[in-house]
Amino acid sequence: MGLIETTGKFTGTSVDLPGLTGVHTNQIRWGQPATAGGAVSGYDFEGHPVEAILNGREFPIGQFTHHNYPVLLSGQSQFWVYLTVTVHFENGNFNHDINLRFRHDETPNQSAHPNDAVQLQEFREPERVYIDNVEYDVEITGFRRLTETRTATSFDVKEGGSDNAWIFARFQRRAPVES
Repeated sequence: MGLIETTGKFTGTSVDLPGLTGVHTNQIRWGQPATAGGAVSGYDFEGHPVEAILNGREFPIGQFTHHNYPVLLSGQSQFWVYLTVTVHFENGNFNHDINLRFRHDETPNQSAHPNDAVQLQEFREPERVYIDNVEYDVEITGFRRLTETRTATSFDVKEGGSDNAWIFARFQRRAPVES
């Protein structure tokens, strides 16, 4: 098929978060630092060029980073963060947007499990894209860290640090409709 290049922009959150910055960029942040001079939490998305795989195998479309720092959120502990990933197909010179939702669980920093959890929305139906006049289902399959061999729909990030995982996708050719 050829090379694809991805870029991403966070388009907002499901609730009005204090300190929200970076909407319509690839780095979104929220919260008020819990300590003077502390950092705020947020996500980054870094796209990259990759050879498109059109046979149903998973491949990485970009790197997702979660920054987990003690923040004050005015009672908001669960919310959605929205990301639009634009996939540019170099050979066909066209773009396809994939809209993702991440459920963020901001945990109490003093609990037995202070890690924040990031969960990728479940896709009910794959999106469709036409490549060289052939219809493909596009499915975001999940997160995968470099040390892992399988994708997962969620991952935890320890309080006071950052961690990243690749977002994986699959392009599967649709079967022709029988007449």
